[in-house]
Amino acid sequence: MLSSGLRRSALVHVPAGAKTGARLPVVIALHGAGRSGELMERDSGLSAVADRSGFMVVYPSAVAPHPFWNYFNDPDRPKDEQFLADLIRHIQTTRCVDKARFYVTGVSNGGGMAARIGCVLSKRIAAIAPVAGGYARLPACQSSRPLSVLEIHGTADGSAPYENVAPFVRGWVERDECVDKPIVRQLAPKIERRDWVRCLPGARVAHVRIDGGPHEYPGGAATRTPPSSGLSASWAVWRFFANLRRG
Repeated sequence: MLSSGLRRSALVHVPAGAKTGARLPVVIALHGAGRSGELMERDSGLSAVADRSGFMVVYPSAVAPHPFWNYFNDPDRPKDEQFLADLIRHIQTTRCVDKARFYVTGVSNGGGMAARIGCVLSKRIAAIAPVAGGYARLPACQSSRPLSVLEIHGTADGSAPYENVAPFVRGWVERDECVDKPIVRQLAPKIERRDWVRCLPGARVAHVRIDGGPHEYPGGAATRTPPSSGLSASWAVWRFFANLRRG
């Protein structure tokens, strides 16, 4: 498709066994720097989760030769915010989808882009789930509505430092007007999850902390257990998204 004068592409995975006429939820999955939509599909395992759970996955690609999502609005880089807005519109008009159930996830540079989309396209999506995202260069967030957010990050991330996670999560806790302390659960010996559930209607915020976890998309392909943790990011992301709808 064309967006801002550039030819852009995205790989669309329709779940196996999808019924004709069924309006599917959609997860947009953003790759890391130097990667592609095709590699994001291969590496994340999201398509396998989609086949079992019945949602569509869209894997866009940033612009070559060194694909990199422009989440900080560099005027000399491609207009990726506009591309993703155009892509959502294109999917909504050409595919049988549930417009109230669009979600965005991403890893690394794609995690930063997912975080940015939560601010600029909150009217079109129900939730975001950045994984190992870089947040230090994010512009000020001016979301127009409450939005559900899941953030997953390892504390030993050498590329997107963990120190930037707390301000990012706190920003959404404040924007969604969450009250009370989070519910804290230990998912595994080195994996802690915090959930803020008393927020504005339709919103919730969650953070998964992986002690000693590196810069990665935990779990990779959904069928294997990673060496650094027992977490599958693909399954965690979809389970967070599954019951959320845009109000």
